[in-house]
Amino acid sequence: MNTFSLFYQFLASFSFLVLASVGLAVIFGVMNVINFAHASFIMLGAVFTVSLVNHAGIPHALAVLLAILGVAVVGMAIEWLFIRRLYRRILDCLLATWAINMIIVQIVFLIIGSSQRGIPAPFGSFTVGGITYATYTLVILAFAFLVIGFLYWLFRHTDFGLRVRAAMQNKDMAEGLGTRTSTLYSVTFGLGAGLAGLTGALYAPMMPITPFFGDQFLWRAFTVVIVGGADPLIGPLASGAALGLVYSGLTWFWGTIVGSIGLLAVTMVFIRLFPAGFTGAMQRFRGRGGS
Repeated sequence: MNTFSLFYQFLASFSFLVLASVGLAVIFGVMNVINFAHASFIMLGAVFTVSLVNHAGIPHALAVLLAILGVAVVGMAIEWLFIRRLYRRILDCLLATWAINMIIVQIVFLIIGSSQRGIPAPFGSFTVGGITYATYTLVILAFAFLVIGFLYWLFRHTDFGLRVRAAMQNKDMAEGLGTRTSTLYSVTFGLGAGLAGLTGALYAPMMPITPFFGDQFLWRAFTVVIVGGADPLIGPLASGAALGLVYSGLTWFWGTIVGSIGLLAVTMVFIRLFPAGFTGAMQRFRGRGGS
């Protein structure tokens, strides 16, 4: 391997971790809901995309957009039917989303079977130093930055974002000032589900399409959210970069198994030192700077 290979692997790991976790981080950060159905939302994004391309002949870019909307609608329906009845009951909500995940996986298994024909990755490849790299990986990286930029604009520069931040700080006060938190949470859950669908749609050309497609994203998404903390913007970006560096570096020298073990080990050490994650560490640093 050359230096560019290591850099390319870091970019691939960073984008994977950010996209895998951002939908989970939005739902957890805003609603304090641990969403185990996140894996099935990612899987639905991939299945919708592949089905639209293979069976309906829809262009890949349009299929990705439709998959995002479709998974967002599924997420909002699940929130309306089940999740909103379990707010402030964290363990019940965790078990409910785990059950929902299993139900969705089994339904998809009955429809498509154990696997589905995939689609080729677009944009071809390029060569550096005699080694060929997939251009599509850089496209996914661009989407990771676009998603973070979109969320920054949404939460920092819109009325919706203002109300979300108010509800995060004091739900009862926000309701007293006229914010309908039930509608806010429904839209937020749909947004998180749609972002998970985007992740599945983007990675559909790169991985086998099975009902368990989302499982390979789930544990990594949780490590990023745990290390990142409650902020749905700073958390995925900071922890995605840090953990991506760890994973790509260890994988460079010792392979993917050691990289995965190292990722978990670093996560355990980090949350032992900083239980509130990067978000809490940054807030503590700002507090010391202002004192």
